[in-house]
Amino acid sequence: MMDNLRTAANSVVLKIIFGIIIVSFILTGVSGYLIGGGKNYAAKVNGQEIGRGQFENAVASERNRMQQQLGDQFSELAANENYMKTMRQQVLNRLIDESLLDQYARELGLSISDEQVKQAIFQTQAFQTNGKFDNQRFSGIVAQMGMTTDQYAQALRNQLTTQQLINAIAGTDFMLPGESDQLAALVSQQRVVREATINVNALAAKQTASDEEINAFWQQNQARFMAPEQFRVSYIKMDAASMQESASDEEIQSWYDQHKDQFTQPQRNRYSVIQTKTEADAKAVLAELQKGADFATLAKEKSTDIISARNGGDMGWMEEASTVPELKDAGLKEKGQLSGVIKSSLAPGGPSGRRPAGAGEAAG
Repeated sequence: MMDNLRTAANSVVLKIIFGIIIVSFILTGVSGYLIGGGKNYAAKVNGQEIGRGQFENAVASERNRMQQQLGDQFSELAANENYMKTMRQQVLNRLIDESLLDQYARELGLSISDEQVKQAIFQTQAFQTNGKFDNQRFSGIVAQMGMTTDQYAQALRNQLTTQQLINAIAGTDFMLPGESDQLAALVSQQRVVREATINVNALAAKQTASDEEINAFWQQNQARFMAPEQFRVSYIKMDAASMQESASDEEIQSWYDQHKDQFTQPQRNRYSVIQTKTEADAKAVLAELQKGADFATLAKEKSTDIISARNGGDMGWMEEASTVPELKDAGLKEKGQLSGVIKSSLAPGGPSGRRPAGAGEAAG
């Protein structure tokens, strides 16, 4: 996910917005990085703690990544105390950045439904056997990561929520007219060049300067090899005169009609499900529901879906694009309405899962 963040962060607008976000959090208080002492957390960001265990796990993951990338060379780096201190600080900074983004996403009311989390897990190739989701493989890999399945699902939810924020911001990027002109001029310009091939090895063989002479020249001419400090600045030019121009109600309405999709969101529905392994189990659960049993209680007791079960079967708000076809075809229109037994193509262990579903609310 953070690779996507770094890619999107090249956007001028995104850098400005991220700057505003981070500054606002700094002003409201990012507590000190208390690595050491009697605290049981590595850092506290606006009251939200980054636990020592979370921090050390992140450091261990970074060490493993560097080991795989650099091989034996990493052993030399790991022996350097300053390098390891810098790496730990970089990991902590990354966790703080992720915490800030997570807090801002929650402040905006962004959320990821349980169904979206499930689909992301089901579609992860590492959790599949012969192209199908393998619940046993999933549980085993997550256990090796030192996490429970619930902890992994929550971590994935946080990542998807942050990605939702990044995509929303990156999608608003634009290019100023002046930048368009510069880009066009750059693409269409022409250069006349001459080239020559220089044999570096032949020239090096002719050099007679000793190491002492080279060092002496460097000491006497250090200024020739130094560059002044430079800054890269991004800005948006604002013309006070043009900002005073007014637009008529008709022009405003016309602009809104052309960009309406930027200010509206598709309808969302909320479903609850109880997932079972067999059709017989599903029919038994459905019979209890039809007799008046409490849906949430049965979901917590009977559902094999570990993610929705803890929420009483509630899968959260889902847009039509993220709703599985089985639920769309169930014909659930009213709150409290029950479906029949639905064969799920996304059940853990393959297509044998069955689920009675209930309709929730709808939002536009």
